[in-house]
Amino acid sequence: MKGTDELDELVVYGARGTAELLIADLQEARKGRVRLRALVDDVNNGFQHPRLGVPVISSLRRREDFPNVPVLVSMSDVAVRTRIAMQLSDEDATLATVSPVGPGALASHPQIGVGSFFFSGTRIGPNIRTGVGVQVLGTLVAHDVTIGDFSNIGADASVYGHVEIADHVNIAPSAIVGNGSPGKPLKIGSGAILGVGAVVTRDVPAGARMVGNPAMTTQEWKQLRKLLSESSN
Repeated sequence: MKGTDELDELVVYGARGTAELLIADLQEARKGRVRLRALVDDVNNGFQHPRLGVPVISSLRRREDFPNVPVLVSMSDVAVRTRIAMQLSDEDATLATVSPVGPGALASHPQIGVGSFFFSGTRIGPNIRTGVGVQVLGTLVAHDVTIGDFSNIGADASVYGHVEIADHVNIAPSAIVGNGSPGKPLKIGSGAILGVGAVVTRDVPAGARMVGNPAMTTQEWKQLRKLLSESSN
């Protein structure tokens, strides 16, 4: 899988709201220096985008017309972004990598994986490493944090210090992942889902779905609600 953060021009995979959000942020952060060439949508294409003024094309058309232009995969859905990025890699496409450029971010020298995107307003602390295809739209990634391949950190979410996030994790908007400690990081297992506004203060098993404050698995919340219902009768 190959990528670049030298983005004079760009094709964006996705033609809906998230794509427009990422494009607007990228253009503002880079002062309009990135030329958007096309949007890719394999379901609905063959027209000019009404707001962005560029063609919406199929992936086949991208390969024919823009084979050497870096591609930004905009989808927030972890499974969809993984599938498309792997498809593009098989086609030998170059994935666009967008490093953080917000206040203090560049001084931290984060290690950003191929095809990852950081929202320009995200504050980044020292010792941050990501795998490939990560999308970070959150408010804060504090320090000593690793983020696995194709994981997603939603808008206004915060990740504090000494945290290890495995592959294919989805952290929903406004969730908070609390601090681990040196030598004992807080761990979010592969494929876990943290719901909107969840407040995580302990390790999360692989594949778990966590909700609430403090965050519990959906099964634990069901059991708690059952106990509360029984106690009120």
